[in-house]
Amino acid sequence: MNLIVHSTPKDIAKSLGGALAIQLAGHLGGKTRTLRLYDSNQGYFNYQSNEEWVSAVISARHIILPVPVWNFSIPAALKDFFDYIIKEGKLWKMEKDGSSLGLLSDRPVYIIMTSGWNYPSGSAQDFIVPYLRCVFSFIGIKNVKDFRVSGVSNNEKLIADKAYFEDKARQMYDAFNV
Repeated sequence: MNLIVHSTPKDIAKSLGGALAIQLAGHLGGKTRTLRLYDSNQGYFNYQSNEEWVSAVISARHIILPVPVWNFSIPAALKDFFDYIIKEGKLWKMEKDGSSLGLLSDRPVYIIMTSGWNYPSGSAQDFIVPYLRCVFSFIGIKNVKDFRVSGVSNNEKLIADKAYFEDKARQMYDAFNV
């Protein structure tokens, strides 16, 4: 199963990262499940599905994260998602020597990072990809790939521009080597 973790209040198909995540899931094949972390009907975040979220992460063959850069960081809903699923005994355990051991088998994680500004790999302002690599490594996943799209200001217009969208999808496939 492909698991898309969608962390913004926008409809997934109306954000460039989300639309690319859907495209990537289709390209990878198989069933796809989307976890919508931000529940606008609740007015804030819905945390009642924690065990369901943990199970979804454990059973995912591929994890796809469309992540917009918000104030140099990830959306609060995504940070809260990690806080609620990374529980000892489920995704990691404490070893006798005090170190931690990730319990998940390695599988690809695909980060699709969108931003208005350019945050190249290794940039001093890139807090997103290093943080996500650290989180996934902690739970046992080291195969983390990223694709960055900068200059994003009007998602719906960019998605509607078929040539632009297809070019970004091709660049994404190349970056992920899929």
